[in-house]
Amino acid sequence: MSKLPRLLPLVAIAIGGVIAVRAAGSVPGLFQGAVAWAEEAVPAEGPQTPTPPVTGVCTLTDEQLADQAGISPAELRVIQSLSGRRVELDAREEEMATLLPLLIAAEQKLDARIAELNAVKGEVEGMLGQLDEKEQAEVDRLVQVYSAMRPRDAAAVFVTLDDEVRLPVAAAMRPRALAAILAQMPPAEARELTEKLANRNTRPDLEARARAASQGTPAPATPPAPADTPTPAATQPAAARPQPAREAPPRQTPRQAPPPARQTPPPAAEAAPAERASSPAETPARSPARQTVQ
Repeated sequence: MSKLPRLLPLVAIAIGGVIAVRAAGSVPGLFQGAVAWAEEAVPAEGPQTPTPPVTGVCTLTDEQLADQAGISPAELRVIQSLSGRRVELDAREEEMATLLPLLIAAEQKLDARIAELNAVKGEVEGMLGQLDEKEQAEVDRLVQVYSAMRPRDAAAVFVTLDDEVRLPVAAAMRPRALAAILAQMPPAEARELTEKLANRNTRPDLEARARAASQGTPAPATPPAPADTPTPAATQPAAARPQPAREAPPRQTPRQAPPPARQTPPPAAEAAPAERASSPAETPARSPARQTVQ
């Protein structure tokens, strides 16, 4: 039994020797195969001749396709162009599908901005309305103040006031109160104020006021007329205006003439001589009396 383990190494050595002998016999064949493979690979590395293009055996022209489809070549070209157009439209549709959410978001932002601006506009209009009401109340108060003053004192103050103050006040005053104040003002100042009141609502003045309001600056006063400066020729007609009042006494003389006409004798006095016509002596005495009365 002790000899069995010693036989296994001997068997393994024998098998290895057999394998080595067989491998040594096959080595020359391997070398010959490698040389043959190298010889076949060398010509392949040389210049390669271009291969001719392979012609499509089943390629058809447009005319042949049109004949097979039973349509004309023009119709075939139209169909091909429509197919290309469809591809372009599909590409654009994809772009629009991508841009549509962006446009919707931008539109929503724009709507929100417009709503904010409308709210601000409403607030500004409300503030402007309150400001106009306050200005109108102040103008009404000044109108009451100057209407309660004596015309001479009010005229002296009107001459020194700025046009931005006196024009609205003068425009809101009653005609009788304004006439009394203008009568106490110097002729040149009265004429200037009258012209500015007349031109206050003209188109150029309104446009100037609108531009001044948009820019936030006070509206410029209406420019005076070129002939506002007092000249001797202009002052003389103003001084000559009171002359018609001096001619009033001659106008009153015709009014005093009617009383003598009203003192004519009544018809009863004329009937008395008719009753006494029987006496011829009394008629000539009363005829002169009638002439004197007439």
